[in-house]
Amino acid sequence: MNQSIYLLEFKLFFRNKAAWSGILILLISGFASLYLGDKFIRQQDLVIEKAARLQEENTRTNIKHFGKDPGLLLYHNKFSMVNIPDRWAAFANGQRDINPYLISVSMLAVEGQIYDTDLSNPSTLLLGNMDLAFVFIFLFPLVIIAFTYNLLSAEQESGVWAIVKSQSGALIRLIRLKFSVRMISIFSVAFFLMGSAVFYLKLPVDFRLLLVSVLLSLYLIFWFSLTFWVISRTKSSSYNAVILISFWVVLNIISPAILNVWLSQKYPVPEALETLVKQREGYHEKWDTDKSKTMDKFYAHYPQFKQYPFPAELTFSWYWYYSMQQMGDDEALAGANAMSEKLSKRHEFSNLTALFLPGIQTQLRLNEIAGSDLENHLNFQQAVKRHHEKIRLYFYPLIFKNETIEKVQWDQFKTATYKEHSTGYIWQNLLSVLIFSLLFTALALSNFRKRIHLF
Repeated sequence: MNQSIYLLEFKLFFRNKAAWSGILILLISGFASLYLGDKFIRQQDLVIEKAARLQEENTRTNIKHFGKDPGLLLYHNKFSMVNIPDRWAAFANGQRDINPYLISVSMLAVEGQIYDTDLSNPSTLLLGNMDLAFVFIFLFPLVIIAFTYNLLSAEQESGVWAIVKSQSGALIRLIRLKFSVRMISIFSVAFFLMGSAVFYLKLPVDFRLLLVSVLLSLYLIFWFSLTFWVISRTKSSSYNAVILISFWVVLNIISPAILNVWLSQKYPVPEALETLVKQREGYHEKWDTDKSKTMDKFYAHYPQFKQYPFPAELTFSWYWYYSMQQMGDDEALAGANAMSEKLSKRHEFSNLTALFLPGIQTQLRLNEIAGSDLENHLNFQQAVKRHHEKIRLYFYPLIFKNETIEKVQWDQFKTATYKEHSTGYIWQNLLSVLIFSLLFTALALSNFRKRIHLF
């Protein structure tokens, strides 16, 4: 197949206005998604920056008003921890729109604070954010379908294929050439958008960029192999279009929805409410309980503080109050761990099931690489709990000894940060999509060899 035939095929392909329309749709939606994804993360960066400044201002204000009473000061004062967005989060926003990336906690029970989140418009959450990952996973396959569904059938239906067949003995090579022209066009757009993303989002040129490029390339190859197999069955154009759109709907919309419903039933999380109730009860019941019992449980949790016995003659002290808060957390601990375990199982089962759903699998891996997945959020919550424990252990002696705040090193308690990403399941993903791609390509080639004389 010489170069002139390739050029001729390119000219024929781009003479069709539908080809230009498809490419323009991808480019426009791609650039729009770059802007929207970057804007979404920049807004979070601004909130994080503002939160850091406000924490310092609020701490100074609280010291000014409550500085003489450390217990009251720590009741009001908030300590924030932020989940810093990775640059890749602008590429794949993931669950950063539904999970809080900024959690502020005081010395009170932590289980009642880490689930606080901003109010969001449910309609906006339902639609989700448009990022470049969305364009690759949902829009590219549609354009691939539009470019290829009638690659062979249109020429058969118009009678052109009979002429071609009579003049050429290399029909399979001709079909591969037509297919490769469309692949080159799609991949050119894909790599152009990836290059634009690296430049516009300031993505680091590192191993993760290579992984994402390979991941998305395999995903596009999967859709080309699927369409290659469908057209190899030599059905009509309308039949091919219906089958391919059905594949898109089932793989990208229906199956994930069914999986989500099934996971909700298999791993229900009544512990979400139970944890909140236990924490509230565990704390409020202590108002009517013998204070010595509360303190005994507190000393069992923190034996190092037995050296500070609670004066029995007091009816209230911050010493006892914060011990009571600690008991609220202790009594909610089993429910909180059970909820976290079930969410982890949901995440693991989603990863396992997604091996058979290339679109969802690719989305999960992109979220994982970008640090915007559920596992990242669960780890962030654990980091907040560790930060809260650090604050408690620092201030407990000050309250127990009824000291002043003059020696407190507030610089230790500026806004804490958390940043993490993973590539844990990426290799399973690459292997799974590669196997599906090879399978459909092999089936397509087998069909062509068996039926080429019937075309």
